[in-house]
Amino acid sequence: MSALHSRKPTQLSLAINDLDFVYLPTRTSTDAARHCEVVCTVDCSWFYSKGANHMVFALDCTGGQGSYNPHCGPVLRHGQNLLAEARGFIVFADGAVMAERWNGTAMPSLVAVANTSGATLDPAQTPVFTVRILAGYRAGPLADTLRITIHQGISLLGPVLFEGEVTGSGWGWDWTGSHRVALAGIGPHFVTPNDTGCVEERVPRDAPEAVLPFTHFKLRIAKG
Repeated sequence: MSALHSRKPTQLSLAINDLDFVYLPTRTSTDAARHCEVVCTVDCSWFYSKGANHMVFALDCTGGQGSYNPHCGPVLRHGQNLLAEARGFIVFADGAVMAERWNGTAMPSLVAVANTSGATLDPAQTPVFTVRILAGYRAGPLADTLRITIHQGISLLGPVLFEGEVTGSGWGWDWTGSHRVALAGIGPHFVTPNDTGCVEERVPRDAPEAVLPFTHFKLRIAKG
């Protein structure tokens, strides 16, 4: 493997088909009462303004594209295939946040998340922010809960701009002891392999200049 391809990505680029994503290494744990904590700092100064639609934080990623789940061919970035199932949050250019549960079909569960922080998230005004997500499983104090907090700046010490959660069995996850997380960026005109003979067309679309630098992207299996 060349040095270029072995480097750990430090930004997403939508130059290929309005889509990019990167996975963290898989973490394992034997304690089903634990929960996932994901932290990531992003700089969207050159993301939404360059045509990107939203960024994605996907937890508990499993499976891959092919055999109509929902795409009939793989979607590869950085040598890995796009997830088939996961749960997490998406952040839009206007500061809206939605929870999503990808279920291996073209019809994922999707719900708007209310901002209970009393502040306002506006990526155009505060393009650098740090996201913290807590994701519970079927047991423990965060059972069946997905919670997101977004802080201004490069750390969790910054002012809170957004805070919200979704709860219920549909937002929990069965414990497997294996945990994988992805960060993704998407433009408005990603073309699925379904539309191109089950082989993705890796060409520029509407957001070829959109980039999303990120730092401090980490996953922790926590307790309490």
